[in-house]
Amino acid sequence: MHRFLLLLLWALTQHSAFATVYKCEQDGKVAYQASPCTNGSDISRKVNQPAPSVAVTTTAGNPTHKQRSCVGKELTISFSDMPIRMTLAVLADFAGHKLIADPSITGSAAFHYPCTEWDVVLQDIAKRHNLVVKVENRTIFATKR
Repeated sequence: MHRFLLLLLWALTQHSAFATVYKCEQDGKVAYQASPCTNGSDISRKVNQPAPSVAVTTTAGNPTHKQRSCVGKELTISFSDMPIRMTLAVLADFAGHKLIADPSITGSAAFHYPCTEWDVVLQDIAKRHNLVVKVENRTIFATKR
């Protein structure tokens, strides 16, 4: 619960235009999306960007696309324009970890990973965006290289 509060506080302190990412839970499955959850079990997070095209699914799969169901700690991410820090926060939340990210991590990018393990996604994002990430004691530490 603390990581949700910290993430929400971080998001509210950002300035400029805001969009929202919803974390939806249903039948033990988690999905992050750009629209509100249908069953009302959402936790919204405001992001400092225009409304992104967001689709993240976990083991439930995505009913609107033909794809295999993810297994274990795999997830599917499809962000067309998402802040790098928010993408790291989504990965940390999915993994059940806290995120401590250096404020110098800025910018947005497109992220597309079909049914990929969260830690592989994390390492790829770090490599592509010149970050150093370390996972220790259920915390993801991220800084610029």
